[in-house]
Amino acid sequence: MMLGMRSFATRNVLRQCRLSHRAMATLPPSTGKHTPSTPSNGIMTIPNALTMSRIAATPLIGHFIMNNNLTPALGVFAYCCVTDFLDGYIARRFNLGSAAGTILDPMADKLLMLVTTLAMTLPQGPAIIPLPIAALIIGRDAGLAIAGFFMRYTSMRRKYSRVTWDSYWNFFKYPSAEVKPTQISKWNTFLQMIYLGTGVVVLITDEDGDNDKEESPAHQRLRSGFTWLGYIVGGTTVLSGASYVFSRNAVRYLKP
Repeated sequence: MMLGMRSFATRNVLRQCRLSHRAMATLPPSTGKHTPSTPSNGIMTIPNALTMSRIAATPLIGHFIMNNNLTPALGVFAYCCVTDFLDGYIARRFNLGSAAGTILDPMADKLLMLVTTLAMTLPQGPAIIPLPIAALIIGRDAGLAIAGFFMRYTSMRRKYSRVTWDSYWNFFKYPSAEVKPTQISKWNTFLQMIYLGTGVVVLITDEDGDNDKEESPAHQRLRSGFTWLGYIVGGTTVLSGASYVFSRNAVRYLKP
């Protein structure tokens, strides 16, 4: 009887071993490589934090320029330009991109251009930017903003069906589209930053040279360069606006 029980136990163990071997055989072979996880699409990523800090700092630039505090204005403007480069680099380098980031980053750029251009154009301020150039910069960004509001609503309807006031403005919780800037638009933003930054430098040198009878040759070249750069920016602004109109890849709606 004892031999029968042992024989039964032995057969049971062998049966379990065969089943385990078959289960292991059905598993895919290991490649020895670690499969990377899906990139996080969290709210407070480092790129998004940098972008939101840029949005928060932008009104200070307008305030400083309008009140002739030009050195702080140049410092904050430089911070916004540097963080504009950093948030994109970090998002690409560490795979921290998000749908919300593709909305917030161009929004921050447009706000920076709008506030700085207005502060340097209005009669209450230094009025160093010619009105036609300012009209092109502001008009292009205003047109894109209006189109962005419409596309946000239509993409929300496609993805979530129901749109509320809170969900419309919550880009983090309710992403609905991804925006991919065109190549000419990237160059236009870069040139606009150089143009506006040069304008602040011109104002600083004007202030330092108030007591001089004549402008120095270096200051004259700086002013001449600023003028010609304005013409270039006007041209790239027109081309940038047109590129969004004719590009099919600038905006991608997220699937429901």
